[in-house]
Amino acid sequence: MEDHIERLHRAINGKKIWHEEPVFCFTSDIDWASETVLSLFFQRLEGRPIKLTCFVTHDSEIINEAQRAGKIQRGIHPNFLPASSHGETFEEVIDQCMQYAPEAKAYRSHRYFEVSDTAHMLKNKYGFEYGSNTCTNMQRGVQPFLHESGIVQMPVFLEDGTHMYNGMDLNIKRYSGYLESPGLKIISFHPMNFVFNSPNIPYMRNIKDSMSRAAYQTINEDLIKELSNSGPGIANTIFQLMDWVENKGKTVLSLEEIYGLAIDE
Repeated sequence: MEDHIERLHRAINGKKIWHEEPVFCFTSDIDWASETVLSLFFQRLEGRPIKLTCFVTHDSEIINEAQRAGKIQRGIHPNFLPASSHGETFEEVIDQCMQYAPEAKAYRSHRYFEVSDTAHMLKNKYGFEYGSNTCTNMQRGVQPFLHESGIVQMPVFLEDGTHMYNGMDLNIKRYSGYLESPGLKIISFHPMNFVFNSPNIPYMRNIKDSMSRAAYQTINEDLIKELSNSGPGIANTIFQLMDWVENKGKTVLSLEEIYGLAIDE
């Protein structure tokens, strides 16, 4: 075990591409989005070379189809909080989520909830190797680190909810200096925020609070048309970011590819 940990330290602390340049990675927390929301989400991302990792919360034929077609990779998005629909115990929650992505080796918990018990269980019982379960606010120089559980963690650089919560500018060009700086630039965005083009946190909160859990999980196209924001919103920000990355020719890797490089000596 000691030799294994020492090898991981050597690998993770060795010279990597993200020490020299920004490395982008696009991920999405599915958060119980309806099939209609997911259909529009993937339609609007069609053709984007983003190597998307989806952290899944429930069974979705649209996500299953995208995974089978090699368009996405899947991790799990367990909700360990009280009153979770995933289960009453940590083990029940993970067991439930594994049904939705049995091949998963990566996780990001709902609201980033984590204690040593959850991390150790994911690593030791379920064989998880890496996660993205820490969120920064456009921190420069982000790189993988070895969690005490033995899981390799790759922190988020920009999350849509965090961006709106902190009142950040929706015009991503304002942050070009942050984007140009070396480090991991893991982007996390949610189908609901993206499809409804949320301009701020209360906008999406009002939509969620106006309906039951069952209604939320079956949102249809008529409701999307009725409630979507037509002005500047977070979807515009994400599209701007994707365009910026593509136009600048920046490196884009999947989360799995980043993990592979991180542990490679």
